[in-house]
Amino acid sequence: MTKEKRNRYIEKKIRLRPDENNYIINKMDNAGRKNFNAFALEMLIQGQVTIVDFKTLNDLKIAIDRVGKNINQIAKKVNESGDVSKSDIDETKNLLKEIEKVVYQTIQTEYKNYRN
Repeated sequence: MTKEKRNRYIEKKIRLRPDENNYIINKMDNAGRKNFNAFALEMLIQGQVTIVDFKTLNDLKIAIDRVGKNINQIAKKVNESGDVSKSDIDETKNLLKEIEKVVYQTIQTEYKNYRN
C-alpha cells in the first residue's frame, strides 16, 4: 500500500461535546461552508471566516443578461432588414454605458464591503 503524498501531513484531532459540535455546524452553515477542515483552517489561521454574498453579483448578471437579449433583438432586426436605425445604435450604446456604470459601482461597493 502506497502512502499518499499530501501537502498537509500533520493531523490534529479534537474532541467535542454534542452542543459544541452543533454550534460549529451552525457556524459552518452560516458561513456557507460544507468542509470542516477548510472551515477550521480558516478560523485558526485567520481568526475569522470570510462570508461572501454573491446576491449582488447575481443581480448584476441578470441585468447584463437582459441587455444581451436586447442586443440580440437588434442584431436580428439588422439581419432581417439589412439596416439599423441610429436610434437603435444609440440605445445599444446607452445600455452598454449603463452596464459599465453598474458593474463599476458594484465592484466598488463589494470591494468596500470586503475591506470592512
